[in-house]
Amino acid sequence: MTALLCGRRTKWVVLVIWLGIIGTAASFAGRLESVQKDDIAAYLPENADSARAVKRILGMQGENLSPATIVYERREGVTTADRDEIARDMKEFAGIDGVVAELPTPTGGKTFGRAEFDRELKPYRDARGRLPEQLQVVERKLQMPRLTKTIKLIAAQRSKDGQAVQVVVIVRDRGGRETAEVVERVRRVVDAGRPAGLAAHITGMVGFQADALAVFSTVDTDLLLAAMGVAVVVLLITYRSVILWLFPLSVVLVGLVVAMGVNYLLAAAEVITVSSVAVSLLMVLVIGAGTDYALLLIARYREELGRHEDRHEAMAVALRRAGPAVLASAATVVAGLLCLLVADLNSTKGLGPVSAVGVAGVMLAMMTLLPAVMVVFGRWVFWPLIPRCRSSERPDHAPGGGREGGPGRSGGRGPVRPSGAAGEPPADAGIWGALGRKIAKNPRLVWVVTVIGLGVCASGLASYKAGGLSNADVFLGRPDSVVGQEAAARHFPSGAADPVQVVTTEQYVRDVIVDTAQRPEVTAISLGAAGNGDILLNVSVRAGDGEESEQQEVLALRDRLRAVAAPDVNVGGNVALVADLERGAQRDRALIIPLVLLVVFAVLALLLRSLVAPLLLLATVVVSFLATLGISSLAFTHLFGFAGVDQGFVLLVFVFLVALGVDYNIFLMHRVREEAHRHSTAHSAILGLGATGGVITSAGVVLAGTFAVLVVLPLTQTVQIAFAVAVGVLLDTMIVRSVLVTALTLDVGDAVWWPSRLARGLSWWHRAGRPIRRPGPRVRPQVLLRPRGLVRPRVMLRSSRVVLMKGEKMGGEFSGK
Repeated sequence: MTALLCGRRTKWVVLVIWLGIIGTAASFAGRLESVQKDDIAAYLPENADSARAVKRILGMQGENLSPATIVYERREGVTTADRDEIARDMKEFAGIDGVVAELPTPTGGKTFGRAEFDRELKPYRDARGRLPEQLQVVERKLQMPRLTKTIKLIAAQRSKDGQAVQVVVIVRDRGGRETAEVVERVRRVVDAGRPAGLAAHITGMVGFQADALAVFSTVDTDLLLAAMGVAVVVLLITYRSVILWLFPLSVVLVGLVVAMGVNYLLAAAEVITVSSVAVSLLMVLVIGAGTDYALLLIARYREELGRHEDRHEAMAVALRRAGPAVLASAATVVAGLLCLLVADLNSTKGLGPVSAVGVAGVMLAMMTLLPAVMVVFGRWVFWPLIPRCRSSERPDHAPGGGREGGPGRSGGRGPVRPSGAAGEPPADAGIWGALGRKIAKNPRLVWVVTVIGLGVCASGLASYKAGGLSNADVFLGRPDSVVGQEAAARHFPSGAADPVQVVTTEQYVRDVIVDTAQRPEVTAISLGAAGNGDILLNVSVRAGDGEESEQQEVLALRDRLRAVAAPDVNVGGNVALVADLERGAQRDRALIIPLVLLVVFAVLALLLRSLVAPLLLLATVVVSFLATLGISSLAFTHLFGFAGVDQGFVLLVFVFLVALGVDYNIFLMHRVREEAHRHSTAHSAILGLGATGGVITSAGVVLAGTFAVLVVLPLTQTVQIAFAVAVGVLLDTMIVRSVLVTALTLDVGDAVWWPSRLARGLSWWHRAGRPIRRPGPRVRPQVLLRPRGLVRPRVMLRSSRVVLMKGEKMGGEFSGK
């Protein structure tokens, strides 16, 4: 199969097929933005209480309507000229396409008129016209409009201090760019003719959505260029070639286009939910993972070019050797990401397949398109350091690289270092080989000290701030919506700009109003809309000491109303949505984290054909994840000063770090297992570290760098994910993979491969000095004719891993001339 991908003729077939795939995918990739959903309500499952409220509101209104709050502010006091300008703005708002100026009187509207409501209160008044205390608070807090044929939706409210005027404009919330365009039209009206000194800001739910969309629409290109820039720098440093970096990056972009096209088709069919954050993560993940796969494949290809004159044969061997590790790595990441499909939150559920499609697409491109492209252009792509085949013969090579000169695992004279390809240094030479030999002196002490150090890092979890982020805390800067929210909080009752939405039926509306008015944190109640037998009440709630306190008050109100009108009452609004997101995130963490560990364990067990090694690798990754969370928590609290941590932070970072962190362990342990067929496990661990240390380090730097570029997005969520994943990947690359995994492998020894055949020679047997015989490849006698003067037949024992010729006997095996 590998020969077909890079054969002399078949490589052209591969290129033609990929040209067709690129042309088809590109036509869909550009439309991905049109199916993105960044409405917070779209992230929730249908059974969430706030999501049910949104659905009922949509049913009574016929379409999704959301408030945009314009706050006009003058510190010296709003003047008459200011009020005249605001009145003109309100008239112009009514004519904007996408703004709803009025609605018909709700069905059963007599129930909601002020006169009708007063008649209902009359029987409860005493001789002096006073109401009982329970109903006095209802009369005081209930803001009921006079009954007319229509309800005017554009209304102005002046603050008690006279310094601000608040205007609420109802916008058709169609999501994404359409809603942002309506907000921009409102903004142009506000800015046109505004008197000097009068500040105006647009806040509310759609205001925050518009500002968030503006962030992604302006930085997507910068994000892509920054991620590619990181990959270019690492490729230049790794291969020191001025040309080579073009080929893997071009293939990465092909994989990204294919992934975006497939994701568009899935989102258009409403199979998945795609958010702006998911698209940004898709870009950095595809570039990072794709470059990693390219580094591993190209490193093995260059190694084989030193052994093969024919570049097609060299690539075929490289694919056979590196292919299983790349496939297992991608399968691990894809399987881990697909575990997100069982999430409750649609945002998390959609992120899994979006990212999984990206990883699968770029892996497919790297394993098929990149080999074809590399063999088309030949060795010169490595210029100026072009690898040459210096061997006069084409030997079969041991996994350690080069021809074995000794018995290897068979005992005899002991282990002999394999030489590299065509004069290259031995596989266990260099910095990483030296590190492995130092660890081998006392591996148990090394891994114990390493685990203690990681545990100290994990202690930083004491600084972790749970509870999610408020709208204002989502942004790193202070966009217009945040400034407007702060202005509204200075001059108007708490919660007026962002009310809690209570939806109930006509049967229970009186009980809900009376009970809601009794709550001390409730400052006002007003009619929002009605229809289909449902009624919307906008409830202003006094803000607590923090976001968590405000959520607790809204959840307490929800529980109280359920006791009054369940199941005919639902509580929504922005605060309730955030609270439901946090609850959904907790449920997702409890379910998905164990599932990811189970799936990754299964993939590792299949690849390594062992149960002990996967358990050790998973344990190291979990310890690394906890250390990363500890470091991140300290940084978020004391360095960045974040108010909290995003709801999906822990789960997303866990999935990325476990899936991607295991990647590097797969690259390492796959090579160690390859070597273990010829050497002791201890020697194989050193050889594997020496052979893969450089390329894995480069891969880790690429992945950490590409995730780090997410900081160009001025959003707290992306900065938190970028920081944690970058730190975690570097921790996995530099400490866990190179030190902890190597030390554990050296300490456990051959038992790490249990129950496979490689575990038959246990480490205690090896330390006792007894020879260990491994089941090796079947030896096939062949006759080799070499015309050197007289033709002299010679018998050669050839296997897939070592060449042994009849002649000199060494250590019980045949080797020689």
